Amino acid sequence: MSPEESRAAAVAAARELLRSEGAAAVTLKAVAGRMGRTHAALLHHFGSVDELHAALANEIAQEVADSIAGSIGRYQAGKVKLRKVVEEMFTAFREQHFGELIAWVVLQRRREALKPVEHAIAGVITQITQPEDDRPLDRATMGLVLLAIGDALVGDEIARACDLPHEVAHEIAVKQILAVLGELR
Repeated sequence: MSPEESRAAAVAAARELLRSEGAAAVTLKAVAGRMGRTHAALLHHFGSVDELHAALANEIAQEVADSIAGSIGRYQAGKVKLRKVVEEMFTAFREQHFGELIAWVVLQRRREALKPVEHAIAGVITQITQPEDDRPLDRATMGLVLLAIGDALVGDEIARACDLPHEVAHEIAVKQILAVLGELR
């Protein structure tokens, strides 16, 4: 395999581990084992586990950002309601284990690995902001991302503790985003 193919295969293996065993399982040794390679080979391609995590975060961030931008684009075109955007975003964060990856990187005090996430979110804001739109889409995006991370991490547990269906979080998010955008009166 070429170096690019090896890196891509390692990120794919890391993603499988993230889905099946959680963020803490994404180590160079575990990824190498899943690929049938040596720890040293992965170290050669990434330099450190931080670099592997950054590559994984970058891939997931780009996919989630594209999904969010697509959802928001459909919303702006009047094809879907805001609730659908919120549901799709919450689902993407949960199903891709993006919230868990972000939390784990932060808890490991390796915030530099979140740079791809920052860039992806900034790209979404740039992509969805039209020159004539004076609404605070940056604030709405920030609120939505933070809510999606929290929902991905503990949404089910908090919903059970409050004796509410999990979907209530979506309703709350929609109302908060509309309020930030000044559309809720």
